[in-house]
Order: sequence, then C-alpha cells, then structure tokens
Amino acid sequence: MKSVLRTCFVLLFVLGRGPAVAAPITSYSESDYEIPSNQSEASKKSFQRSLSGLYSIDSWRTAGISQPYSEFDQLYLAASLAQQELDTVIREVSLITDTQAIIPGIKSEQRAKTKIETELQGRTEQITDLARASLVADDIPSLVQAFELLNKEVTVVAVKNRFKSPTDSGYRDLKMLVQLPKSQVIAEVQIHLDAISAVKNGEEHKIYEQIQGIERQGLVQNRPLTEFETAKIAQLRAVSKNLYQDAWQQYLQPEALAS
Repeated sequence: MKSVLRTCFVLLFVLGRGPAVAAPITSYSESDYEIPSNQSEASKKSFQRSLSGLYSIDSWRTAGISQPYSEFDQLYLAASLAQQELDTVIREVSLITDTQAIIPGIKSEQRAKTKIETELQGRTEQITDLARASLVADDIPSLVQAFELLNKEVTVVAVKNRFKSPTDSGYRDLKMLVQLPKSQVIAEVQIHLDAISAVKNGEEHKIYEQIQGIERQGLVQNRPLTEFETAKIAQLRAVSKNLYQDAWQQYLQPEALAS
C-alpha cells in the first residue's frame, strides 16, 4: 500500500513540474477571443465583462419616432433649446466617464431643409439630428459606461450597435436617438472609440473624397464607371476597411487590458 502511495506521489510531483503558464495570445476576433494568462484575474474578468457588455447591446428602434413639431420654424427653435439641454447632459456624462465630449452645435438651417426635402420627402417631423453630440472613449469599458449612463439621463428611442455589426467599410460606433426630458425633442448621440474616430476623420475621410471624386466624374460625363475606376474604388474601400480593422484591433490586444 505504501508503495502505491509513493508511486502516486512521484507521478504528481513530475506532472506538477510541467509549464503552468500558456503563451500570451496576441490577437483577438470579435466572437472568439482569449485573454493572456499572465494578466491578473481581475483584468481578465473586467475585459471580458466590458467586451461582452458591448456585444450584448442590441440594435433596435421604437416604432413611430417623430419630433413634437411638424412645422420647420417651430421645430428648429425647439431644437436650438434642445441642443443646450443635450450639451449639458453630454458634458456631465463626459466628466463621469472620462470620455471626450464633442459638441458641434445644431445642424445648420440650410442643411436641415435640404435633408428634409431630399432624404425625408418633406416630412419635417422625421428629422432626428438637428440637435446632436458625440462622446469619444479611450477604451471599451469607458464606452460601455457612457452608454449605460446616457440610458439613465435621457429616454433612448433607438440604438444602432455598429461594433456588433460594422458597416461595409469596417467602421464601428454606437449611434443613439434620444428624447430629451425637458424639450421632448429627439436628438442624435454617437459614442466612438478614439482610434476609430481618428481614422474616420483622417485617412478614411481622404479615401471617401477620392471615391466621391471618381463617382462624380462619371455622373458629370453621364457615363458608367470604367473597369479601371471600379477597380480603383474597390482598392480604396479595401484600404479603408484595413485601417478600421487595425484601429479596432488595438482595443483587443493584451496591452488594452491594462487600461
């Protein structure tokens, strides 16, 4: 009996001498990611919770979203006051969540009227981005926290989670329509990650302008795009997608866990 126990003890000792830590994983996919084993358990759980929390935000829209006024001058005046109301909310959320508030101000009258006449077929009450603002987060936990806090401060009537379902170009953000408590006006709020926002406002914007230039030339000359032009647009879009993917991967790398 003692011999058997001794043998078991030796086997356990030998097996216990094997490597205890797996090699760090250096990249992640959205749906199947691993956390480096050299990170603290608290960091792993925090990252998993924030990422799964981001993916758990569904895209949805309340039926019959409409502004409280259908006459443009009346709505635009109300939206001016609503912009001030939104600015206060966004600044408060920014301070609490350590995100950056971007407040461009109310949409210009001319741009608003053009959008109503073209995209909205003259339905003034359907324009939802007269008052608008953005928040830019440095990391996923801050972004999720900002989203959760906004849900407590205003009535959210629509959400589009483009982290869960990115655009064809690879762009990701959270886009929300919110009803402000005092004015009852519907406003637009976008929540960005800094690196992705930088691509959108930098290199991707230049790519977008190049694509527009190619397409505009075909329209001006009243002709279909040539094979060369089509191939060039496809190439530019591929570059754009890679830029966005690289930016997104920054938030899924091991070093992001420390933030």
